[in-house]
Amino acid sequence: MFGEVFICQFPFTSGATSKLRPALVLFDLRQDAIVCRITSVLHAGPLDVPLTDWQAAGLLKPSVARLDRLVTAERTVFARRLGALTADDLQRVRIVWNQRMRL
Repeated sequence: MFGEVFICQFPFTSGATSKLRPALVLFDLRQDAIVCRITSVLHAGPLDVPLTDWQAAGLLKPSVARLDRLVTAERTVFARRLGALTADDLQRVRIVWNQRMRL
């Protein structure tokens, strides 16, 4: 599942409401998955990964995977699969994650 893109109910950081939006699966936890938000608002923070092959992932616009916007979600909130990241985009996600998310 790593690298697959789904439309899902993604909660706002306040936790009050959620919105249907694209999400990238980072970790498969069987019934759940850890996902990050994908947005077409082009951010340039240290945990933002521009997706060069966004069309191959089933996205409608140039987009960014926001590795600082994480959620553990039940797979039941995945409304539909859009596509998957290309090998190049997956490698960029891995590099940013491994450089920035060390404990």
